[in-house]
Amino acid sequence: MHFLLMALSFAAHAQDPAPPAPVQSNADLTLSLTSADGKTKTGHVKRIERGEDIYGDKGWVDDEKAMLFYVESDKEYIKITWDKVKKVTIKVVDAKDMSCVYSSDFNPWMYECYVKLSAALTTKDGKRYTADSGHKWRFIFDDGSETELWLKKHYAREQDAEKVEMGQVGENRTLYEKLQNRLREEIKTSLITGISVK
Repeated sequence: MHFLLMALSFAAHAQDPAPPAPVQSNADLTLSLTSADGKTKTGHVKRIERGEDIYGDKGWVDDEKAMLFYVESDKEYIKITWDKVKKVTIKVVDAKDMSCVYSSDFNPWMYECYVKLSAALTTKDGKRYTADSGHKWRFIFDDGSETELWLKKHYAREQDAEKVEMGQVGENRTLYEKLQNRLREEIKTSLITGISVK
């Protein structure tokens, strides 16, 4: 009986999933993030990732090339990394100006709405720029928490619940309205409006 219990215990442990691989560090920054509702989050960031696509839906990349993003001023248009940044102030250009589209590359169709952002950036050497990065960024803190944000447009996306039938015309206006309401809520609450790098 004792051997049977040991065998069952061994079998149970053998089926336990492997622990997730530890997150590899590629950053050494202390960030202070401010959201639209005034809440702040400060902590040490051990990893920065950029969305493989604009939304981060296809996964995240961290190669050297991906960590560079464009900033522009009247005098130059250059690529920098986050460790060169001192401060970013993000504002919604016009909260009433929401653009909405759908993509028929998905079935059901994918819907999205967005507002344009303006990200004023100051580098550690005192130069001022506007960030020109359309991809989504993700900061991973020492405690495992994550913050994701955009610098150029803030999106709300959702796939329709119903598959598209052959010959179907007309868009899901109800879903557009839902996404617009989500944007209105996020730009008042969870939208990151300030980044300070220490």
